[in-house]
Amino acid sequence: MRSAMLWVIVLLVLSSCSAYAQLGPPEPQGSGPKLNPPTVFPLPGSYPTTESVTLLDDDPQATIHYTFDGSTPTSKSPVYDPLQVLFIAGIYDGNHGLKAGYTICAVAMREGRTNSDVSTFQFVVDRRDRIAYVSEEVLPGVRMIRDSDNDKMFLVKGANKYALIDSGMGRGALKDYISQFTGGMPIEVIFTHNHGDHIGQSDQFIRDSVEHIGEADKPGLEQFLKNHSIPDDVIAKNVAAVHNGDHIDLGDRALTIYTAPGHTPGSLVVFDEQTGNLFTGDSFGSNSPTIPDALWLQWSQTPLDEYLSVVKSCRANFRGKVTHLMTGHNDHPLDGKKYLDNLQSALQELMDKGDAALVPSYRPAGLKQVVVGDRLHDPDWVAINVNQKTYLPASVDKIDGLTRLAIDGAQLAPAFSPRVHEYTATVPRKISRLEITAEPTSTRSKALTIDGQNAAPGRPMTVVLKGKTLVVHVESPDGTEGSDYKVSIVR
Repeated sequence: MRSAMLWVIVLLVLSSCSAYAQLGPPEPQGSGPKLNPPTVFPLPGSYPTTESVTLLDDDPQATIHYTFDGSTPTSKSPVYDPLQVLFIAGIYDGNHGLKAGYTICAVAMREGRTNSDVSTFQFVVDRRDRIAYVSEEVLPGVRMIRDSDNDKMFLVKGANKYALIDSGMGRGALKDYISQFTGGMPIEVIFTHNHGDHIGQSDQFIRDSVEHIGEADKPGLEQFLKNHSIPDDVIAKNVAAVHNGDHIDLGDRALTIYTAPGHTPGSLVVFDEQTGNLFTGDSFGSNSPTIPDALWLQWSQTPLDEYLSVVKSCRANFRGKVTHLMTGHNDHPLDGKKYLDNLQSALQELMDKGDAALVPSYRPAGLKQVVVGDRLHDPDWVAINVNQKTYLPASVDKIDGLTRLAIDGAQLAPAFSPRVHEYTATVPRKISRLEITAEPTSTRSKALTIDGQNAAPGRPMTVVLKGKTLVVHVESPDGTEGSDYKVSIVR
């Protein structure tokens, strides 16, 4: 009965705006040129889950009035805020997904101009059942699986086993669904982080499969499994923490884990060097253009120069080999290099410009974010939500740190972090010269020296070893602050 009532509502809403055009007094019209009618993004049509709608007009001085009930908009109708989006929601009846129809009517108005014609935009959100899954092979050997909320999981084929990266949060028999593609081969599970839309069906695999997750996120996965009645001994046996540089062997190749804390403390990314495929969950953000999505760092209590350093470190490990990047919420693989370039550029803008780089966030409303690229036209655009109280390490003119310090042929101990200022590097006994690369946190830094010599930011510099300690010095843009990073050389 409930379903029938909802379907009647759908049929009523999916009517044309013009049917209501004569239901009130005519709207006053200006005498000037007629405005063009509003347009919409995305295009009207059918979508599988909750989406957002952006109304657009080619006259920046025009105001868009709109309705959601099929009636003709007037000057008294709600005004569209271009800094926000209109959400069209998917509807469930228990576990059953329903079709929900939406008719948005919009008109452009401006003083001294004739009102535009009324635009009619009809959308249907055809929600999948909560127990249903759909999938497709998006790249050779990579199957993207979607649950009812359109969360993404990836089944990666190897010679001896499959890797399942994330498990969504549907309510169906995911393991049984996947079995039709694996031919009885074993599955090893990797979670990019411990949020519920990524570990939501982990209880289906834990008895037969090892489940890998970042060290800091491991307690969250363990608690989720306990809440789903998985015995402690099974959890202890099959939940494994992974660390930077660990490998998951699939037989013909290995997937490499790189830690990427930020979205959560234990976030990680999974890299298939053989194919160039990079699986990132939410660790590098998602940029779905219609939700619209972003990298959620608004919970971070640490300055984002730390995260910029993480991105640079990961990219150094990738060595330029990333071809495709797959997130937890994008419908298609992204261009790996372009997306990572935009991600790094967005973080750098924060360090260089501070609050001047921020704009209102579409989602969640009330936050601020930095954006690089145009979500309406650029599939590899990036947005990052920030915690305005903590995202900067200092005011932009006082930032005097590094986000990268690397020595060719030597490993720093501990691993580089902007907050750590003393390191050890072990080098072969006969080495007399080293190539050192340093990148200041701010591109506006007043000075960068390595062992007393002026250095070009981000470019390798050859240094003749004169003693047991190298010093990298960086100064803030205004020259009032300075920091030293010391590297003790061990032969």
